[in-house]
Amino acid sequence: MSAAELVYRVGTGAYHLGIAAAARLGSVQAARWVTGREQDVSDRIEALHAAGRPILWLHAASLGEFEQGRPVLEALRIARPGWAVVLTFFSPSGYERCRGTELAEVVTYLPTDTPRRAAAWIELLRPRLAVFVKYEFWYYHLHSLRAAGVPTFLIAGSFRPGQLFFRPYGGFYRRMLHVFDHLLVQTEEDRKLLAGIGIDRVTVTGDPRIDRTRALAAQPFADQRLADFTAGHPTLLAGSVWPQDVEVITGAWSAQPAEWRLVLAPHQLDEQQLIAWQQQFDAERYTGTPRGKRVMLLDTIGILSRAYRYGTVAFIGGGYGSGLHNTLEPMSYGLPGLFGPRYAKFPEARAAVARGGAFSVGSAGELSERLQELRDPAAYAAAQQAQHDYLTANAGAARRTTDLLLRLLLFLLFALPVSAQSWSSADRLNETLDGLYAKCNLMVAVSGTDWRPGLCLAATQLERSKTVSLEVQLRVARKYIFIASAAPGTTDLDLLVRDASGAIVGADTESDQTPIVELTVDTAATFTIQLHYVSGDSATALVALGMLRSFGVSLPDAAFREVSQQFGAAAGAVRAAGGARTFRGGPDSWCVFGYLLEEGEGATVENLRLGTGRYFFAATGPESVQDIDLYLAGDSPEILRVDREGDAYPMLDYEVTEPGPYRLRLEVERARGASLVLLGLFTN
Repeated sequence: MSAAELVYRVGTGAYHLGIAAAARLGSVQAARWVTGREQDVSDRIEALHAAGRPILWLHAASLGEFEQGRPVLEALRIARPGWAVVLTFFSPSGYERCRGTELAEVVTYLPTDTPRRAAAWIELLRPRLAVFVKYEFWYYHLHSLRAAGVPTFLIAGSFRPGQLFFRPYGGFYRRMLHVFDHLLVQTEEDRKLLAGIGIDRVTVTGDPRIDRTRALAAQPFADQRLADFTAGHPTLLAGSVWPQDVEVITGAWSAQPAEWRLVLAPHQLDEQQLIAWQQQFDAERYTGTPRGKRVMLLDTIGILSRAYRYGTVAFIGGGYGSGLHNTLEPMSYGLPGLFGPRYAKFPEARAAVARGGAFSVGSAGELSERLQELRDPAAYAAAQQAQHDYLTANAGAARRTTDLLLRLLLFLLFALPVSAQSWSSADRLNETLDGLYAKCNLMVAVSGTDWRPGLCLAATQLERSKTVSLEVQLRVARKYIFIASAAPGTTDLDLLVRDASGAIVGADTESDQTPIVELTVDTAATFTIQLHYVSGDSATALVALGMLRSFGVSLPDAAFREVSQQFGAAAGAVRAAGGARTFRGGPDSWCVFGYLLEEGEGATVENLRLGTGRYFFAATGPESVQDIDLYLAGDSPEILRVDREGDAYPMLDYEVTEPGPYRLRLEVERARGASLVLLGLFTN
């Protein structure tokens, strides 16, 4: 054990002992912290495992960090409704307020960060995904996650040059950063700081709290008490204030015009403090009888975030002490902000000051000056616009964070050995494709044909006595051979080819499971290929269709095996990440398409009929393909989803709320020669 690790263990243990001592001495918060950690949630977690629900572990230090991660958690719950959430906190402020939240199946405290307890926790939890919010770094928990191979991410990350990570002696703490598979940070400055110490698995996605505060501000809310108190009066609404904040406000308040009103919302509802402030300001209380005073004490909890809508200017507390409180809440209503000088830890506060929407005041005199400046309509409008502009420019962080999390999770799962991507449905489908390839290759050897360029194969799960159709464009003076194959147990599979008028121009209706149709086309047109499952052991059968052509494209065995194996791994990763439970099914639908494409070529699945539900689309190619893009569109030209990330494994996730025809476009951006690309369609 290194000296740094020893110091960490001793410091962590001393902190826990100190809290326990404070609890015995009568501290209510410390007592809650201690008793809360005595609860046993193992039975509830084991019940989630027994129900087969993948577990997402989200950890936040306290209530503020949970509110920061909440929009991401809400989006993840929508994207992966089958998952269960275990939510942990370090402080009572988060646990006490959120233990009944509908966003988690289990809410508990983070176990003490020791090697034994961290390992036992991960062994019990066995999470599919672990997400830490903002700046939670626990050495043994992180290393237990790494040892268990659990994808682990930091979201809404925020870093400062003075942190131990960036000190010459901070190697122990830097090792914690290396455990994260990816860090999703708030600003470009965060990314640069991490790059400076060799952490490059970093993406700037913004602050999800912006989406949370915007959503709260948009919710209907009316408070007659506040409305009456502030009606017709400009109001300084001071939120989460401490005695140091009130001292500065006191020195400036007497200089404010008589029409101004002041609402003081204490950070802590200490009755003795409230009595003192009531006398000091000659104030009335929110919970008391209206008395026509200029100052009100907001002596209640739970409404501050919405009470800001009744303010004109916000004073945010904490800027003279340990740290600033929430500046985004008043910003969401367009209120210019005022706060003390200790705001450097908060990127949104720094940005607001830089844009001219908020101002740091070091004394009562500076506060008076700023309030006087903001009484000028032009200055006030400029500050208000700056606040609105910042929110608009940085909105959508929750969606960006969620999309990237799910994408990164898929890549991490995809990178596992193929044997770890076990999915019986994908295995059976791959066996069906392998059987089709072997039969087609035999025909290639004896017929003088090769694989059709562009769409060359397709597969689906077909119900007995049902038919599936596929439209293909055929060229003049080419011989085409269509071969179908089915999974073992299928005794009769028929194959028909119809011309543009619907007339049958080729058919194999013999009682076997490998129908073959040869056809030479006299007129270029769109033909319809149909497979009909006549009989077999199962009510449904996996069937595949291969298309050969004279002057076609070679598809060597090694190239096919490589793509098939990669596709199986991709399908397993999609399922493991909660993206799908099955391949797309339904009447007259295909779930896999295979294309032989050159660099710069593409293909479109037209008239893709999708019912309501969540769908997932994934493509993969061999090593010769470096970049594939995917696009999903509806009837209109508008692109609904796109993956242009510059890799060979594009993946799209889309919730269909309006059934109808869609279009799925695949494009090969970079490749060496004609290559097989397999496109899979999955659903929950």
